[in-house]
Amino acid sequence: MLNVSLNEIYSETYKAYRSVGIEWGIAKDGANLSRWLAEHNFYFLGSILKNADLYKTGKISLSLKKNTFKKPFSAALMGLLLVEYISSDNVKWQGYVYDYKFLIASMAIIAKEQNINLILKCNKTTIAYTLEKNIFLQKDKIINTNYFYLEPFHLKEKLNLNHLETLKALPVTKVNKNCWERLKLMAFETYVPESETSKTGAGY
Repeated sequence: MLNVSLNEIYSETYKAYRSVGIEWGIAKDGANLSRWLAEHNFYFLGSILKNADLYKTGKISLSLKKNTFKKPFSAALMGLLLVEYISSDNVKWQGYVYDYKFLIASMAIIAKEQNINLILKCNKTTIAYTLEKNIFLQKDKIINTNYFYLEPFHLKEKLNLNHLETLKALPVTKVNKNCWERLKLMAFETYVPESETSKTGAGY
């Protein structure tokens, strides 16, 4: 295992996503989500690599409206945009989601920035919710793909909170050495070999 800074995680994830052709704004959002997961002791590195592979092979959806079990919505890449959409328009959303821990990260980030209360469910099971800028969840429920419901959360007096936990950030981030080296190799591919064209684009 390696100790890696949150800034390194953000930077290398961003470059790795860009290396497979992901648009810069989406890559930036994805890097922010990975940083949050690392900070809160979620397994994330293998998920980044898998999402990049699924994107390259066209087996993951970036559409808020079009997703299936075989081509689920990418929470790792589009989670922030989805949560911002629900928050701004006060609407409900449902669909197949791949690796929904990135959706939890999206909820936490937007809740802290905008004090938005949201709830995430899988069938009738509450997976996570935000309240007063905090995120609560059942962490042991993490699975790859399933059908989810995400909507504004209105606190009810009789809501049972017994099985939900509050996330606490960890000061040290450890990552798998082999996965980290693979991510760095992907990130390296974003660099263009020096040529007259690259020099012109770089402002020479």
